[in-house]
Amino acid sequence: MIKQTLLKTELFGYEICAHVTHLDEGIQVLIAGGSRTHIGAVSFMGYNGNIQTLQSPGHKDGYVSTRWANALWENLHEPVCIQCGIHYDRLENNQIKEVLNVCDEMLNTFLISL
Repeated sequence: MIKQTLLKTELFGYEICAHVTHLDEGIQVLIAGGSRTHIGAVSFMGYNGNIQTLQSPGHKDGYVSTRWANALWENLHEPVCIQCGIHYDRLENNQIKEVLNVCDEMLNTFLISL
């Protein structure tokens, strides 16, 4: 049975959403938002707990996708696939940290619901 969860937050005037799909075996997550949604990185962890991340050149979305993949795998020990694409123009380092923080908050909210 497929179960879906949607988590939303807003940052710098744009939404960031995490669409979580629970499969019979594993979880697939799409995290997207900001001023231009896209797929900047994909992280996959199988039953063995080894992570593989592909990231488009010049993107930082792998920071979010690997954090989510590691946390979900640690809690579920099932395959996880995280796709992430969050874009804002010309962010300063402190603003990038805010993006990471709100993504971590969404992750923690989801983990509590498990």
